[in-house]
Amino acid sequence: MEDFINTLRSIFSKTGDSTLKNCIYHNGKINIQIELFDDELLNMEFLTEFLYRKNIDMKAPFNKGYLQCIKLSEVLNIENNHYTVSGDFITIMKTQKSKLNLALGLSANKYTHIITYSNNEIVLAFVINDKDSYKYEYE
Repeated sequence: MEDFINTLRSIFSKTGDSTLKNCIYHNGKINIQIELFDDELLNMEFLTEFLYRKNIDMKAPFNKGYLQCIKLSEVLNIENNHYTVSGDFITIMKTQKSKLNLALGLSANKYTHIITYSNNEIVLAFVINDKDSYKYEYE
């Protein structure tokens, strides 16, 4: 799991002020194409069943942003091996705003991380398992 996190952190560290060029979800896979600041293209593919995608205009500045990978067990409570949130109204609303609500009720063994693409708000979020295969390549 450490290799997974370190690999994604290394890849995602290059995505500040990147441009989301394409995002397609088909047959349980999300394919993302991002243009990095140096005009290099990053293509990624992840397996996911749970996805949020805001309908955004695919032109600047609306498609500018950065990728982030969050370990769910570090930000959500776990009860009976399922993710939960406890707290007041404000805590629940923050969970929804950060799209962590996608993981609520899911098995902590099966789903380990959430990946987001954000600018001034999250425009893409999906839940993944660090044991599932994923692909990335630079063009």
